[in-house]
Amino acid sequence: MIRLEGLTVDAGDFTLTDVTFDVPAGGYGLVIGPTGSGKTTLLESIAGHTRPRAGRVLLDDRDASGLPPEARGVGFVYQQYHLFPHLTVAENIGYGLRREGPAARRARVEALAAMLGIGDLLGRSVHRLSGGEQQRAAIARALAPRPRVLLLDEPFAALDPSTRRALRRELRALHARGGTTTRQGTHDFDEALRLGERVAVLADGRVAQAGTPEEVFRHPNSAFVARFIGAGNVIAGRVRWLGAPPADGESAAATFDAGAFVLEVVAERDGPAHAVLRPEDLTLSRLVPEGSARNHVRATVAVLERTGPVTLVHLDAGRPLVASLTTASVDALGLAPGVPVVATAKATAVLLV
Repeated sequence: MIRLEGLTVDAGDFTLTDVTFDVPAGGYGLVIGPTGSGKTTLLESIAGHTRPRAGRVLLDDRDASGLPPEARGVGFVYQQYHLFPHLTVAENIGYGLRREGPAARRARVEALAAMLGIGDLLGRSVHRLSGGEQQRAAIARALAPRPRVLLLDEPFAALDPSTRRALRRELRALHARGGTTTRQGTHDFDEALRLGERVAVLADGRVAQAGTPEEVFRHPNSAFVARFIGAGNVIAGRVRWLGAPPADGESAAATFDAGAFVLEVVAERDGPAHAVLRPEDLTLSRLVPEGSARNHVRATVAVLERTGPVTLVHLDAGRPLVASLTTASVDALGLAPGVPVVATAKATAVLLV
């Protein structure tokens, strides 16, 4: 278990402020945020490489805030791997097992190497490894002493897409098998959706939002979070009531005005707001469809971004919009740049933050 309570850490001119977040025992949590948001500082404070100015770091219900790194039972994998260049792959993996006997150390090294698909590389110099092989060796080295907690700092950032996908699957399977409490830092929300059970979004050293990946994706609490996680179309404007304002805590019909771009919405408050409209909640047709959806926006196809079975349709509706359709639907509608369409969305599909 990892629990952070009001953690405040100074790192040069940067301060990580009042971070509270937890990952249950055996869970997989992610810290996501842009470069400079504090992800690495947060992981280093859990590992004990950076001491907090305030707050606590609890590991398995034990206050570890004042413990040195070697007493915390934490494995750490940095983005740059930090393998020892003068040691072989086997020697790197077994570095944290120096107190064990040769037979036990060799068995542990060979077992981890086999699990991570580098069993045939144990005698090789780390200089002769690819990026993916170095990352596997770094993960094996961190896991070798059987840490209670594993920390990963941007573990896939330097890998090509194919290697990233393969190693991500292997890491998730390894976690499921070993049950090590894991905390990963990343700027890629797709990794949070695929790997994590809990996620915290960092912005300028503070937690902007925390919850399950699905909760954060479906209900971002600010324009920053919505834009960062790629929730889709984030539009600044103003909410205006269509009738009498609702009672506190209730919702009512309203309009969202962004200049000439107007949507019918269901809102709890009026005034300045951002509308978040997820690409998958926009449907496209060549004519205004019949039905209950309240918002019909005329637009022109600008760009088709095909990503296999799904295509992102970039639209010009007086402002940029993006819709997500199956590639089969795009072909059936005959969509191409310059084709006029009608983008339709329910009033309840517009999230206001």
